[in-house]
Amino acid sequence: MFRGFNLATIAFLAANLIIRFGSIFNYEPYNGYLAVFFAVILIGSIAVILHPDFLKFYLAVFGFSFFLFGFGSIDIHSRVFELLVTCVATVLFLVNRRNGGDVRLNKYMATFLWCYVLLSCFSLLLLPIRHIAKDLWFFGFPDAFFYLFIGPAYGFYYPVAMVIQLALFTVFAVQLGSVPDRARTWNYMLLGIFLGAVFCAFIGLLDFYRVINLAWFRFEQTVTPGVLHSTFQNRNCFAEYVLTVTPFVLIGFLGKKRGLFLRLSLFACLIILETALILAGGRAGWLAYPLILFFCWLFFYFVKDGRLTKVQLRFSNILKLIISIPLTIIISVILTFYVLLPISSTIENESPTGKKTSNYSVTIGQLKSQLEKTERLDSGGRDVTARQGLNVARESPVFGMGYETFQWHANILYNISESYFRRFYGNSPFIHDSPHNVFLSIFVSGGLAGLCLWLLILGYSIYVLHKNLIAENRLANIAIILSIVSFHIYGMFQTMQYIPMIWFLIFLNLGYVAAIGHGSAPIRSDRSRLERFLDITRKASFILVLAGLVFYAMNFESRGLAKRYGLDVYSSDQTGDRLAGFFQPSKRWNYGDYRWSGKEGAIYVSGGGKVEIEFLCRTPGLEIEPVVVSVFNDGRMLDEIIFATPKPLRRSYSLPVTPDKDHALILKVSRTWNPHKELNNFDRRNLGIGIKLL
Repeated sequence: MFRGFNLATIAFLAANLIIRFGSIFNYEPYNGYLAVFFAVILIGSIAVILHPDFLKFYLAVFGFSFFLFGFGSIDIHSRVFELLVTCVATVLFLVNRRNGGDVRLNKYMATFLWCYVLLSCFSLLLLPIRHIAKDLWFFGFPDAFFYLFIGPAYGFYYPVAMVIQLALFTVFAVQLGSVPDRARTWNYMLLGIFLGAVFCAFIGLLDFYRVINLAWFRFEQTVTPGVLHSTFQNRNCFAEYVLTVTPFVLIGFLGKKRGLFLRLSLFACLIILETALILAGGRAGWLAYPLILFFCWLFFYFVKDGRLTKVQLRFSNILKLIISIPLTIIISVILTFYVLLPISSTIENESPTGKKTSNYSVTIGQLKSQLEKTERLDSGGRDVTARQGLNVARESPVFGMGYETFQWHANILYNISESYFRRFYGNSPFIHDSPHNVFLSIFVSGGLAGLCLWLLILGYSIYVLHKNLIAENRLANIAIILSIVSFHIYGMFQTMQYIPMIWFLIFLNLGYVAAIGHGSAPIRSDRSRLERFLDITRKASFILVLAGLVFYAMNFESRGLAKRYGLDVYSSDQTGDRLAGFFQPSKRWNYGDYRWSGKEGAIYVSGGGKVEIEFLCRTPGLEIEPVVVSVFNDGRMLDEIIFATPKPLRRSYSLPVTPDKDHALILKVSRTWNPHKELNNFDRRNLGIGIKLL
């Protein structure tokens, strides 16, 4: 069994390495930097494989680097991060095999986690998978996988890429849970993650006060002015990151010796993080950080000589705790509003209107606006977003709509007047990228089945960490518990899945739990009753996943929804299933009302007959080098269209009439063009020909 699992794991990692390496070098200005970056990773990886004693330092550096990747799934930063995760997971696998075998993981935790992954994988059956397969075939490698991983959230490639990501993160967590000298290795990595967050906050402050400039790294045109972003594209994502990793500060204070320097270091780190959170202006961060501070200081005062002491409600301890939390916040506020911001008010920029403006005035306006919203309990549109999520999920509340398919479904359901989404949402055309709530996202993805599995994972994790902390005095468990809790507290206001690095953090924590084996002390203390309950729950999880598979198979390609609303196919474009090798309609890129192909494409005609098509070619340099479009049917060339000007051309084709048979018109384009290279925009696709079916 273990041999088969190992073969599947290495095959999965190898496929990811090939696919991701083959598709990532489509960013010509950055290709040199990417090559150097991965050359360094390769050298470090080989060194660790040959000398496993370096693993803890390797993982510490890996964790430190997380602050570089706070971007959305389709951005180059996140695609580099996922490739980096694949490389590190491969190293962990090889080190574990060299170590001489398989370390037994907590079988219940592993079962619950893999059941959630399998349910998510099976939910892909709700997507137009035949259409996706045809598209990828015509795009060819490596373009097919490049387009798969940069597909926006409203497209049907996005959920496929996200399921691959989910499986990758789970494989990483399992391999990390199996490393030798686990406690020491984990402590190095978690401390590296925390120090990376402190460094990120520090350089964010330097950027905010214009000592350095990080605009080139985070695409400055997309950020909110007057607030701190550091290396993150979105300030809320920065706050998510800080809140989730702040508890890892406790790893640095597990030793028996905690002198004055170490205490001052703790205090300074918390001040830096608090100051950065204030200037980021995220209300959820403001509300959640004091709670994290409470537990951090509680840990500090009640851990003595490297062991958790019995909590005693002595006046001195209570007084220290009462003073430490507000003192940390007060010093951060004073430093922010009475030292740093006044200094920044002397630094002024010239605006396009000719008026003098300063970072100080913009920041004060932003923070004041956020405070006013907090005072009047303004949800900032989160209530509307939550209703969007709930009304998408209502279409299939038991097993969900498919992993990370919220926006794809929302855009389809918006055009169906009878749908829950349209009836309760109204006529506003704005649809959010996600429900902005981690639990709602899980509910939309897997329904009650997926949500129950996730809550089971969380509940069991907290239970095992708590019992293991008491039985074996593993103080690092406290940091993991706090990180899991803070992740989900902030997740009530944001969708954590949208930023791969943020989503990855929870899988690190779950991997730590999986490393606490089932045969350890926390389970033995109540063995018989707990064993029976967990065995029943484990079997129920398997049954739930199998039931999900049956449900998804019966609703293959969402035909149940299509039938419910009288659609030929479940799509906002009822002719879209007739095309393969053509890009989905895009909100970001628009070249008229045409569907654009790659190098090759196909038009399927059910039953044959007459087909009328309008062609448009936008390839630059047509006058010098015309583009030739060849049209084939059943291996026979029907037409050859030569574009010497960007003028639309219409053609009509008569195909044999054969009921119940699809005829395919295959289009082959002599050369493609890349809008990013030619027009310097965000469109990195290689475009062939645009068509309209008349």
